Amino acid sequence: MRLVKPWSSLAFRLALSYGALMVLTMAIVLSVFYVQTVGVVRIKFDKQAENHLRRLTEHLAKYGQDALETEVRQTLLDGVNTDTEILILMDPEGTPIMANAQVFPPRRLTAMGVRELTVKRNGRLIVGRVAVSELSNGNLLAVGSDMQVQRNLEELFGQASLMAAIAACIMAVIGALIFRRVVEERAADIRSTMSRVAAGDLRQRIPVTGNDDEFTLLNRDINTMLDRLEQLMEGIRHVSNTIAHNLRTPLTRILLRLRNAQQAGQVDQSAVLEKVAEEVAELGIVFEKLLQIAEVESGASRQNFAPMDIKALLVDVVDFYEPLVEDAGGVLHLDVHGEPMALGDADLIASAVANLVDNAIKYGSAPGSEHGADLRLHAGVAAEHGSEGGAPGVEITVQDQGPGVDEKTLEKMTTRFFRADSEREGYGLGLASVLAIVQLHGGKLSFHNRQPGLQARIWLPAMART
Repeated sequence: MRLVKPWSSLAFRLALSYGALMVLTMAIVLSVFYVQTVGVVRIKFDKQAENHLRRLTEHLAKYGQDALETEVRQTLLDGVNTDTEILILMDPEGTPIMANAQVFPPRRLTAMGVRELTVKRNGRLIVGRVAVSELSNGNLLAVGSDMQVQRNLEELFGQASLMAAIAACIMAVIGALIFRRVVEERAADIRSTMSRVAAGDLRQRIPVTGNDDEFTLLNRDINTMLDRLEQLMEGIRHVSNTIAHNLRTPLTRILLRLRNAQQAGQVDQSAVLEKVAEEVAELGIVFEKLLQIAEVESGASRQNFAPMDIKALLVDVVDFYEPLVEDAGGVLHLDVHGEPMALGDADLIASAVANLVDNAIKYGSAPGSEHGADLRLHAGVAAEHGSEGGAPGVEITVQDQGPGVDEKTLEKMTTRFFRADSEREGYGLGLASVLAIVQLHGGKLSFHNRQPGLQARIWLPAMART
């Protein structure tokens, strides 16, 4: 579904808000520029008026009243700035003696200095910026210029600012619409994919472009989440199917035995009930292991994470299993390089290693050998993928001398309820629990045929020793 109203789009509102902010910034800059420009023009007019007034008053003081009138007359007739120049020489009562304008309304000027003054010239009223001074003989002299230049500048600046503001507003709206369209197109792939996923198609993924922008990174994160979700749902589906398949047989046996017990004698009933109790106990073990795996996958155990001394942890595992290996005629070697450290739950990691060692003891004897398995337990610092380019981490390997397994079995070893040989003891949950523990710690579990033997490898992110 597309957004009908532009204002309902967050991208449109953000872009428009940014555009409004830019328009406001432009208005502030133009206002400052306007004030500074008008101020400069006004100061220029004031300086010119003051200089002209000072020159005339000095001429009066030096040459007298007649010379001043002559100078004023020449100034009025020289043809320079005749359209803007204001020059008024009046008597103490305000009556013009020589002037090109008349104070309006006619009156005696009392305020001296630079000021704005309304005058009438050529039959029209104008506002001028003039410098007024009282002369030594009592006459008044006003010198200045028409402010029409300033008003023209203000009008021109105002029109230009208005056009710039309108253009900026239009560009802001157009930019917001374009930005909204771009964001909506990029978000459409996400929404379309998530809609199909919500409809049940967990195989859908968001197309990822080669540009490492924000949407590309988000698409990759969502695809990673969908990969994990599909993996979990496949695991749940597989577990559900497997549990139903594995429970059907023992439950059928229990039901048949209970029915037989109803028709049997007391002695036979006790034997049947004993068998039923064993079946129920095995089912309890299966559910307990499933609950342990679920608890590990939920991440609740992360609260117990602490720095782990891998060497000390492996020494404890070896101390526990070494007597069992030696009693069977085998040897358990421990080889630790350096002092590897990792962050995690030591009990869970010890349980995972113990599970691998236990499997190696059961199935890791050399073909045709009459004595127990020879096992090698190794730990040290290693790259994530066994190469120098991978992330640094801690590697724990358990290797036996057995026949190994075929490639198809390697891919399924960590699948719940999977057993390479259906006649083997167990429930097919041991390696699944190891995988859950390793993934809880952000690590990786892998198996490799080494000819001879099978190697189980746990890689955990390293933690520097402090």
